[in-house]
Amino acid sequence: MAALFVFGQRRRKQRTFKDRISSLDHLSDVEVVDRYRLSRIAIIYLEDNLRNDLSPPTNRSQSVSSMTKVLVGLRVLSKGNFLSEVADLHGISKQTASRVLHEFVDAVNRNIDNIRFPRTQQELAEAKLGFYKRCKIANIVGAVDGTLVPIIAPKDSGEAYICRKGFHAINVMATCSHDRRFIDIVAKWPGSQHDSSVMNTSSLKEHMESERPGMLLADSGYPLTTSLLTPLANPVTPAEARYNNAQSKGRMVIEQSFGILKGRFRCLHKTGGVLSYSPEKSCAIFMACARLHNICLDWGLTLDDAQVVDPGQDAMEAWMGQPGLQVQELRRRVVNTFV
Repeated sequence: MAALFVFGQRRRKQRTFKDRISSLDHLSDVEVVDRYRLSRIAIIYLEDNLRNDLSPPTNRSQSVSSMTKVLVGLRVLSKGNFLSEVADLHGISKQTASRVLHEFVDAVNRNIDNIRFPRTQQELAEAKLGFYKRCKIANIVGAVDGTLVPIIAPKDSGEAYICRKGFHAINVMATCSHDRRFIDIVAKWPGSQHDSSVMNTSSLKEHMESERPGMLLADSGYPLTTSLLTPLANPVTPAEARYNNAQSKGRMVIEQSFGILKGRFRCLHKTGGVLSYSPEKSCAIFMACARLHNICLDWGLTLDDAQVVDPGQDAMEAWMGQPGLQVQELRRRVVNTFV
C-alpha cells in the first residue's frame, strides 16, 4: 500500500501558475489608454470603487487581485471576445478570464451609478441650454435611439432575437445628453423588438409624461408625442427643411454616442465578433460599457476619429400611427421658430 501511495504521489501533476501582470508601470500613458480605454489614474479610481467586490476572498498567493480583474475586464470589453489572448497577457487561464469578466461587469453595474436622467431644475436647465446651443430647439433634455448589439444565437426563443438585419442581437434603447453622456438605458429587449415598442414599455416614457421635464429628440421610428419630437416626413417649406436639419443636428448626438461607445468597447461592435453570452449577460455587458463610457467623459478621455465606428444603425421603419392634432400643433410651433 505504501508503494502504491508513493507511486500515486509521483504521478500527481505539479500545479503551475503563469506570471500575472497587475501593474501598469511597464506601459506608457498612451499605451494604457490604447489597451484599456481608461487612463492610468481612471483605472486606479475604478479599481478603488470596485475593490470590495473584486478583492480575493482569501489571502492565497496565487489568487487574482482586484487590479488584475479590472485590467482583464477592461481588456476584454475594449478588444472584443478574445479571452485566450487576454488570459495569456494577464497570466491566468481562459476559464478564469471568463469568470473574472462577469465578476467585473457585475461589480461595475453595482458600484458605478453614473447613468442618471436630469432631475433638478438646475440639471434640466443645463440640459436644455446645451441642446439649444447645439440645434436651436428649446425645451430639449435628451436624444433617444435604439442600437443593435450582435450576440450568439440564444438556446431559447432564438427567433425573437433575429433583428431586421438578419442576425441575432439585443435592441438597446439609450438616451444621451448634448455632450454624449448616457443618461438613460433600457437593455432587456430582443433584436426583433421595434424601437417604439421599447419606448412604450419603458419607465422613461412614464417619467416624461408624468413629470413633463421637457422633450426628447427622436427619429421617425418613434411616434410624435408631447415628449418626443420627431422629424417631418415630407418637408415642403424652407422653415420645415430648416427644422428637420436642426432636429437632425440635435438628434445626431445619440448616434455619435453609439459610435464612440462601440469604438471604445469593440465587444459591442461586429468588428469585435458577437457577444458569446446569454442575452441577460450581454445586456449587463452593455450597461457596464455605458457606465465606463461616462467615466471616460468624466476624465476627459477622447477617442480619435479613426477609432469611432459606424454604430451599424439603419433607419428603423417609420412609426405608422397618426399623431393627434395637439402634438402636431406642438411640432408646428417649433417649426415656426425657423421661419
